[in-house]
Amino acid sequence: MATYPVDLNDCGPMILDVLLKIKNEQDPTLTLRRSCREGICGSCAMNIDGENTLACLCYINKSPEATKINPLPHMFVVKDLVTDLSNFYEQYKSIKPWLQTKVEGSHDLEHGEFLQSKEDRKKLDGMYECILCACCSTSCPSYWWSADKYLGPA
Repeated sequence: MATYPVDLNDCGPMILDVLLKIKNEQDPTLTLRRSCREGICGSCAMNIDGENTLACLCYINKSPEATKINPLPHMFVVKDLVTDLSNFYEQYKSIKPWLQTKVEGSHDLEHGEFLQSKEDRKKLDGMYECILCACCSTSCPSYWWSADKYLGPA
């Protein structure tokens, strides 16, 4: 495990800012995922001080103690902070998380869009907000013990 001293007065306020500063100024081989910097894509999911979170949303702890940053737990590590999410995505795909008709083939999209009533749309509230970052799954003991079978807390 490497330790990097960082001048927090010369850095943005988030853990992702620190990691990018380390990569740019101290260790260009440091490998991590990142994309939107706004908590929308889920790319920068990692374990920071024992909690799975997004590095772009996690403020720097300015205490004198070092911040401990690790890849998501109970996942195969590709390199540094990058984990292999293949199994996670395959499990998600297996539950067919897209809108489906009750009778397969009952709507031909070439003859117009499939209109949805306001009532049907309301049924989806709370079901599509997941950004697929894997923070909750990798925090769950059931996932740790049976990652090949357990589909996650959702």
